[in-house]
Amino acid sequence: MVSHSLLVAGIAAVSVLSGLVPSWNLRSSTLEFSQTARAQSFSADKIQSFARSTLEIELAREAALQSLGAEGRGIRFECDLGAGTVANLSSFSGETRQQIQSFCNQSQAILQQNGLSAADFRQIKTTYERNPAQYTQITGAFQRLCQEGRFRNLQICR
Repeated sequence: MVSHSLLVAGIAAVSVLSGLVPSWNLRSSTLEFSQTARAQSFSADKIQSFARSTLEIELAREAALQSLGAEGRGIRFECDLGAGTVANLSSFSGETRQQIQSFCNQSQAILQQNGLSAADFRQIKTTYERNPAQYTQITGAFQRLCQEGRFRNLQICR
């Protein structure tokens, strides 16, 4: 069963890519958001796309962290998914820079493949956190997807 706190933590981690321009600390996976979006209702298809995007981005995030190894500890960067840019990219060494930009690009592509814009993702994330009516729908979408083999081992699905 997917716990609420793990889902929120996972969503927060992938929100790095949502266009919110947060600061992300890889060691503690702590995010600080500079913007919020208003909550609204979304279709079942949009909710499914959001849940799938979140889990696919989490897979990409875990792979990026694993490939960075010790270099990834304590790194902070800002990824604006809407613009596809990393604000402080030049402050990192070559391979780390490549991994961070690749992760942001891959996450942006995941949203596009699932039919979501950065704004859609941001709005659904806010709805998940603030709208009890859609919280149940969104949590249900996560639970169904977490049963799929490729997502089962994600921390947010345990």
